[in-house]
Amino acid sequence: MFEVQNGVAKIDGSKGKFDGKVTDPSIRYGRNAVDNYFTYLEQPLAADNMATAPILDFGLNPDAADKNSAKLNKFLKENDEYLSALPPLEFEYRYMPQGKIDTRAVLGAAYEEMGRVNERSIKDLDAELAPNNTFTSAALDLNKDGKIDIAEYGSSIMAADMLSNKGEPNPANIDGTINKQGLYALLEYTKKSNAEAAAKLYSGIYNTYNLGEAKKDCTP
Repeated sequence: MFEVQNGVAKIDGSKGKFDGKVTDPSIRYGRNAVDNYFTYLEQPLAADNMATAPILDFGLNPDAADKNSAKLNKFLKENDEYLSALPPLEFEYRYMPQGKIDTRAVLGAAYEEMGRVNERSIKDLDAELAPNNTFTSAALDLNKDGKIDIAEYGSSIMAADMLSNKGEPNPANIDGTINKQGLYALLEYTKKSNAEAAAKLYSGIYNTYNLGEAKKDCTP
């Protein structure tokens, strides 16, 4: 569930799958936002399901030119309709309501992104999310117990938000939205070679916004 404004897909959690199912409005917003974002990601790419290019007749038939023209026009029309229906590549993904930092929405989003569990092992997360063996989620294991809980994972969501504005790790940049720039910047932090900087970034966010304390009173 998203809408397109000026060529940008706008995704948020104001409405969604968990309406009427999750009572806490902040947690519901975060979980709706993630589910809506996943829906956006599941939209077909430009190369998927495009109309098949027609086989043209280059023989000596007198009506070949007219038939070829009709085939080409049909092909172009079908592809124009398909491409116009695709979601834009640029997006703005709001995972917490506007107005203030809402850690319960962050934790709700983390719970949904992690597969609706409160914690997962590093090995498990890496197997699902790491593009290859040069990337790891280990820096998110702030208490070094071999697992990543929703509060620790939530710090990465807020990091992507922070990096979405000018790509700078400045807490003042956090406004509840993530864009493509922020996700690409966060990906750099998940490289094993950047583990020390990543741990420092996540730890700073985790402590600044008391995510560990917020988790104690949160049941997604």
